[in-house]
Amino acid sequence: MTGQDDRVNGRTEGGGDGGGPGRDDADRFLPMIDEAAARGRLGGRRAVYQGARSQAGSLGCAVAGVVVLGGLGLVLAMTEAAVLAVIPFGLLLVVPFSIRHERATSRKNGGLRLDLFEHGLTTVVQGSVRTVRYESTAVLQHVVRHTGAAGHTAYEYTLTDTEGAKLVLRGRVDTFGQVAQKGRIDSPQEWGPAIQQAVTRAQLPGAAATMASGGRLDFGPLWMTRDEVGSARGAVPWEEVEEIRAANGIVRIKASGRGRGPGDTAVSRIPNLSLFLTVAERRRVLGRRAAS
Repeated sequence: MTGQDDRVNGRTEGGGDGGGPGRDDADRFLPMIDEAAARGRLGGRRAVYQGARSQAGSLGCAVAGVVVLGGLGLVLAMTEAAVLAVIPFGLLLVVPFSIRHERATSRKNGGLRLDLFEHGLTTVVQGSVRTVRYESTAVLQHVVRHTGAAGHTAYEYTLTDTEGAKLVLRGRVDTFGQVAQKGRIDSPQEWGPAIQQAVTRAQLPGAAATMASGGRLDFGPLWMTRDEVGSARGAVPWEEVEEIRAANGIVRIKASGRGRGPGDTAVSRIPNLSLFLTVAERRRVLGRRAAS
């Protein structure tokens, strides 16, 4: 059950980048993962992502911090403001503990593993394998960008597994190197969109059939039929919808009519966001075309 395109964090399995802390911990679950994938009929493996670990960039920043703080402390110690030297020297003591913590976290994340397959995914959580099928899951995404000196983007995807239970996948991308955090999976900017796109491919035919038959699709607080899109706050016909856009954590439906529309909705409340946007854009185009 190895598939045609096995990849680990953007590289082919066995190609190696020297591995890292705890990589063997995740690999020891491979037989269980393959068994779960076969049982769930997930098809060939497409990619593999493992637990986040600190990268050279973040450790390099820590080393640079040691040099800067040490130099500043020496300068202050030789001036009339010698008492202020306590501050940088105090901060200097924190840096080694920070480095030690990141390395320990990297080792703890060694047991995490996310495998993407043709028809679903598996992930190792606390020593057990969870399975998700794209055709039946619901995906909620919550992506937050933090600015500033410690800028980073936090990713959180909540899915429904084959047992109907919630499964949360988390990741983080730092502006300056990777900072390991417990429970985070490498490269969320890759696997997050890949999951959304795979779910869209799997569920789009059924969604299109529902629209064609006059049925209704529900996406959390938003719903749509072949005639209109709406929420509890109101609805608008497709021929009046000028644009549906997701930006800055908000889905905004821009309409030309004067009626009360669905209003803005947080992205984190809309299951299968990519599927919603794809179906909505198709209905919007058809509606505008019919009205012209």
